[in-house]
Amino acid sequence: MRRIPFGAAWFAAISLSLALAACGGSDSSSTPAQSSAAANDNVNNQGDPPRPASEVNPASGVSPASAVTPASEPVPASAPDVPPPAGFSVGTTTFDPDLPPEPALPAASQVCATLPASFAAQANGLLPDSADATATAPDSARIQAALDACKNASSIGLATNKAVRLVPGPNGANAFIAGALNLSSGVTLWIDRGVTLFASRDPRQYDKVKGTPSCGIITASDNGCLALINASKIANGAVVGDGVIDGRGGSPLVSSVPNDPKLMMRPDGSGAMSWWDIGWMANKVLNQAQNNPRLIQISNGRNFTLYRVTLQNAPKFHVVPSGIDGFTAWSVKIHTPTAVYESMKNYLGMPYSPDTAKNTDGIDPASSGPITSNPGNPGKLTGDASNMLIAYTHIRTGDDNIAIKGGTGTVNGRTYNITVAHSRFYSGHGMSIGSETAGTANGAANPDVTPVDGVLPGVSNVYVYDLVIDGADNGLRIKSDWSRSGLVANIRYANVCIRMPDSSPDGKPQALIFSPYYSPTKNNGLYPNFRNISLDGVRVVNASSYTFQGFNSASPVLRGSGWSAGAPGWPDPAVVNPLTIALNNVVADVAPSNFTVADALVSIGEAGTSLPFASATGVSVTRAANQANAAPVDCSKAFGPFPARD
Repeated sequence: MRRIPFGAAWFAAISLSLALAACGGSDSSSTPAQSSAAANDNVNNQGDPPRPASEVNPASGVSPASAVTPASEPVPASAPDVPPPAGFSVGTTTFDPDLPPEPALPAASQVCATLPASFAAQANGLLPDSADATATAPDSARIQAALDACKNASSIGLATNKAVRLVPGPNGANAFIAGALNLSSGVTLWIDRGVTLFASRDPRQYDKVKGTPSCGIITASDNGCLALINASKIANGAVVGDGVIDGRGGSPLVSSVPNDPKLMMRPDGSGAMSWWDIGWMANKVLNQAQNNPRLIQISNGRNFTLYRVTLQNAPKFHVVPSGIDGFTAWSVKIHTPTAVYESMKNYLGMPYSPDTAKNTDGIDPASSGPITSNPGNPGKLTGDASNMLIAYTHIRTGDDNIAIKGGTGTVNGRTYNITVAHSRFYSGHGMSIGSETAGTANGAANPDVTPVDGVLPGVSNVYVYDLVIDGADNGLRIKSDWSRSGLVANIRYANVCIRMPDSSPDGKPQALIFSPYYSPTKNNGLYPNFRNISLDGVRVVNASSYTFQGFNSASPVLRGSGWSAGAPGWPDPAVVNPLTIALNNVVADVAPSNFTVADALVSIGEAGTSLPFASATGVSVTRAANQANAAPVDCSKAFGPFPARD
């Protein structure tokens, strides 16, 4: 099993240059070394344990212009007549030798059960109302029975899993309707091309305790629903195939309980609310939380794979691998809302759109709380989220395209060794880390997590490369606040093309935003600390705002509306955790519409940046000697429409 470790030389160099900046070093300080940056471990098809980083060579990158070298090699200033080389061509890579092998669909011999569809979707992709008029989840029982019968705890990976295959049925049948399903160890759910697994519209199918309504309602918290597909404390689970899982987020809800008093109705009397109606009312009107089901929830296990499947119209988050060691999403498409729903309106008459389908995150790797038992899953689970790969994905959604999270308190596990490669984001809130970044397993030792200046990171070793962000209102973002933060360290972005929308309903679009003041909260003494952040080969092709902020408890931001000093009070002396960040070949084709820098130690590499950094009070900027103009990364083939369904 191949792991992509962060290069020690790179971290040593970035630490040196930023330390020099903190000490008033000169403009000739070192640039970040161009070694590989992230660690990744995909689902282990052979069952061998993860290898320590010391046993694995650094990644060589996807080409001479990516992970090992700068985005382009600068031309010496003494040779002005030599044209600069072309920058890395973003969005064109189809094979990467530094990633594990592509997953595969099950062999025929692995198929344990084959289930034919019994419903037919309409030409517009939706089900007719009559499909679930009699039973709100007519296929749940037979799918669950097959999943249970095919349990295979002895599996050591995808190649030894048993598969439950959903296939077309007679007379044009191509659809299944189910409520909450549970995967067992060693089982692959295989959805055939042309087949759609539709989520039930009945909130009672997702109640955590049968007979106690907790889903489809608005409360102060949002933990009232099971997911459509649940995988808890299992090993070697998978959802694969060229079919579709559709959450039906914009469809009116129904209930299997006669005259269900908990079924939320539209205020105008026109019928039942949809999942997205509930989300909008909870978030934007009542400032509370919607209890809507996620599409796929993977909790506290090992080695889970999503491969080639399309996920769309989720009621809430699409995929949450929480406390998982070993997760791969490869060639997955996430699309919310789809066009048929965008032609409809919510309960206030607003069209369904990524702006009105609230909290429909794409993929959110996250740590979890402590694990007290793990029956059927040998080995100790710590709550860590680790060794994850997201590759060749396309994500268009109504919230973060990806949000890497590290827990709301130190009791949570850590999040580390995450790779995002060769992917494209469309509408959404971009490539995010946070806002929860506090987990350190209460400071327990972990050989895979290295302290930075004696501090254990909650999120570390994240490598994002060959990424296209086209239309998200945030590009690359690290976000947190003093209620739920900790150290975020050793984060590298390389070869990224960003095109921002002209406007955003939540404020000015920001291509690069690193901020410890995510939202007004009370002080819990969990102070943001963003260290060893590197951008190497990033290009923003149109107008945008930019924010680079470290944390300072004396910042006037914290005196603004909604912030509270909480029980810890105002620290005296002030807590100052400067943002330490290195930029090399970071280019904005259009001058920033707004540019904010505060409490930051900034290092500029040999290939430079067009962003207007300057030393000032609380901001130190060091520049490498012998800076030379380098070709920006090549975005000429990066941007295009969301791919049509195969």
